[in-house]
Amino acid sequence: MTEKFDWGQHLIEVEGVTLAGFDLYRELDEAESYCTLIAKSHYENFIISNWFTPADIRQHIENIYAFCRYGDDLGDDAPFPPEKRLMLLEEWEEDLRRAAENDWSGRPRHPILLALQNTAKQHSIPLQPFVDLIHAFKMDQTKNRYQDWDELKEYCIHSADPVGHLFLFVYGHDDDDMRTLADNTCTALQLANHWQDVVRDLEQDRIYIPLEDMERFGYTLKMYHNKEVNEQWKALMKHEVDRAQEMFNEGRKLWPKVDPRLAVDLRMFTLGGEAVLRSIRRQKYDTFRKRPKVSKLKQLRLFISTWLTWKRAVRRHRRSQKILT
Repeated sequence: MTEKFDWGQHLIEVEGVTLAGFDLYRELDEAESYCTLIAKSHYENFIISNWFTPADIRQHIENIYAFCRYGDDLGDDAPFPPEKRLMLLEEWEEDLRRAAENDWSGRPRHPILLALQNTAKQHSIPLQPFVDLIHAFKMDQTKNRYQDWDELKEYCIHSADPVGHLFLFVYGHDDDDMRTLADNTCTALQLANHWQDVVRDLEQDRIYIPLEDMERFGYTLKMYHNKEVNEQWKALMKHEVDRAQEMFNEGRKLWPKVDPRLAVDLRMFTLGGEAVLRSIRRQKYDTFRKRPKVSKLKQLRLFISTWLTWKRAVRRHRRSQKILT
């Protein structure tokens, strides 16, 4: 895993908040190059801008990724207590709203939002998915326990599902039924990430497993804080992993409905997330002692199989374009 991106220094003063990056890279090409740098500097299981993204779309995906990464790091890594991080996120949302003024023709101060503004304008993306993502980052500052599945799903509606909506817009799809199917994949990815990162989340005093589920399987908060791996924990984690798998299965129904090139991305995300779930199962659900990972060999196999699928998708897309013309 690469080191965290160095955003610079955020300032919180009496006269207001100044986010790192404000008033830098005022030209669009500079702002987009900055987003590309951010995208290439981060490794994640579900890499958002990947080798298979079409050249005419890649920059827009990198702009979206930079927006998500910056907001996520404001909420997770900014060197301030939660109440101050909220102030940073409020300013991030305010600058987003500046960008969205007059049909995405406003004047944001941050270069990421300058680049994102161009993406939103070109693909007619509404403001709400971006606001929802920031809302999730804010939730992490004020809520660290989830009573039941409905509460956790509400979090995922803001933290994960908007990303799928943004992908659909970039690929030219504005359809409620497609968004509903995409929500399954995005929520499943979020859940896989939560079950993979129970230790990291606990270090920030965050527990995403619903308390109702813990009670159902007889696993207590004391056990959780002690990182106990017992039969109750294994049964609990199996339940959570199976729920994520069911959502991945449902999300697969979207693949034949979208641009075949987007279907390749969806396939890559799904197979990567499912690989994490399999890793959890192989570890017999012990995610406390060792963080589940996808091996380099498995990543290579995924790449090769996806590459072959990608070639077929490109041919189908080209044929469809010839038919249209």
